[in-house]
Amino acid sequence: MPRDRTDRCCWYHCVYTVSFRPYIFQEEPVVNHKGSCLCGKMQYETGELSRDIDHCHCTFCQKAHGAAFGTYATLRDVDSFKWTAGGDDVGRYESSSHSARLFCNSCGSSLVAEIDGGKMLAVTLGTLDDDPVVESSAHIFVRSKASWYEIGENEKTHEEYPPQFTQFAPTD
Repeated sequence: MPRDRTDRCCWYHCVYTVSFRPYIFQEEPVVNHKGSCLCGKMQYETGELSRDIDHCHCTFCQKAHGAAFGTYATLRDVDSFKWTAGGDDVGRYESSSHSARLFCNSCGSSLVAEIDGGKMLAVTLGTLDDDPVVESSAHIFVRSKASWYEIGENEKTHEEYPPQFTQFAPTD
């Protein structure tokens, strides 16, 4: 299928991987992961990430990452994210009405997706400084997939949003 710019940014897909467990009686969020940009100016810490990741093939992710897809994991608790260095110099691009991409102004590394005004955050897994524990993954928005990239025959795929979350797709 030919690629076009009519596909939608995919950030509401993150809903199906998020658990809204409150972190009760914790003064400080538990740091499970640390991440940084290519030049090291931007650094962050997060709490627990979803163990289900998405490889998003939407045109926005291809352009933002300069690659066939972007790989993301959502934070289980958005309050657990914090910039530990360079946070005052983060770049921000509003890629759709419901999502913004945060990046390093110095080296351009794509770091975080802010969804629905910050109600949900997803980190780009390539910026983690440690190895996330991944239980499953899926390729989404494969109707916009780069023609030169082949998805393995046993991998989970979705043309756009996963079927159980098509209610988040724009209706225009």
